[in-house]
Amino acid sequence: MKKFALLALVVVFAIGTPALAKGPAASERAAEKKPGMDQADPIECRKFQEIGSRLKIKRICMSRSEWAAQAREDRMNIERSQVARGLGPT
Repeated sequence: MKKFALLALVVVFAIGTPALAKGPAASERAAEKKPGMDQADPIECRKFQEIGSRLKIKRICMSRSEWAAQAREDRMNIERSQVARGLGPT
């Protein structure tokens, strides 16, 4: 009797699980669609050499708008540090 109940439980989970897994996965993918996925803002991958290693290369992928935002942020940080350097005690 216990074997039959265990077998029935396994069959119920085996049949019910794939049906449940298909429904939310498709809707989740649609909800998780990133702004960089369309053709106007394609994903661009760049390679960077790891500091301290001649062979290790790091690959980073972002959309063009994210690369532009990163470049603006880097430029602002450099300008801020250069301005702050001149404001030290005299």
